[in-house]
Amino acid sequence: MNTVTITDLARENVRNLTPYQSARRLGGNGDVWLNANEYPTAVEFQLTQQTLNRYPECQPKAVIENYAQYAGVKPEQVLVSRGADEGIELLIRAFANRVKTPSSTARQRTACTASALKPLASSAALCRRWKTGNWTYRAFPTSWTA
Repeated sequence: MNTVTITDLARENVRNLTPYQSARRLGGNGDVWLNANEYPTAVEFQLTQQTLNRYPECQPKAVIENYAQYAGVKPEQVLVSRGADEGIELLIRAFANRVKTPSSTARQRTACTASALKPLASSAALCRRWKTGNWTYRAFPTSWTA
């Protein structure tokens, strides 16, 4: 029986990336982390008396283990992100090759290009435009076909 790993599912360009490792994650020591863009002196936070001059762990072990136990999955099946949008974007960037999206704005075109995504249909095929004065309006169909 062949077992498919998450690495097997990732796009080739993602598999070829070298993951970023901060000095802290590599076991560095010290109090000044210039590469992390953090303030070197701890400033006391008034409400909780915690010092808040460091970024939190990117994948906090305790959160992952507790959530995995709660959800009944393995810890390696849990992704911690800064909200659903980031989690969805990370999954799309890692595993999607083609995407249905109108590339009608520079931001959308840039995001697709940066993610090496190929649109399934052109924006011209997906929207109707009409002008009123200085404004251009676009209407997108409720169901898209490639």
